[in-house]
Amino acid sequence: MKISKRSQYGLRGLFRLAQAEGHTPMREVAKKEGISEDYLEKIFTRLEKKDFITSKRGPSGGYALAMKPEEINLRLILEVLENNFSLVECVDEGCSRLDDCPVASVWKRLDDEVKEKLELITLKTILENNKD
Repeated sequence: MKISKRSQYGLRGLFRLAQAEGHTPMREVAKKEGISEDYLEKIFTRLEKKDFITSKRGPSGGYALAMKPEEINLRLILEVLENNFSLVECVDEGCSRLDDCPVASVWKRLDDEVKEKLELITLKTILENNKD
């Protein structure tokens, strides 16, 4: 499994929103993280559609978390931002050999364990590990 730049940037953007009180302009998040505003906007649009964040227009506008930091875990983020979030495609997408595959159970177990571990890491955990 390789985690895409989209997911890496999305997590960093969510971290910045979690640090802030109220809405934060996307321009500010992009500048702090060295991410293109256009690219971050696409990421935030995906996250907003899945109700992770909200947006507000106007002078005091920007983006804010729509969920508590302890409710947002890495598995949820990756499931929204990755196109395929499995160690091997056959686990989620199925395979014509799945019933006869001698290692399918190994991949499935490993995939489940990775996802369980990712659920344990929340945005709140990351905030607590990065206190100034």
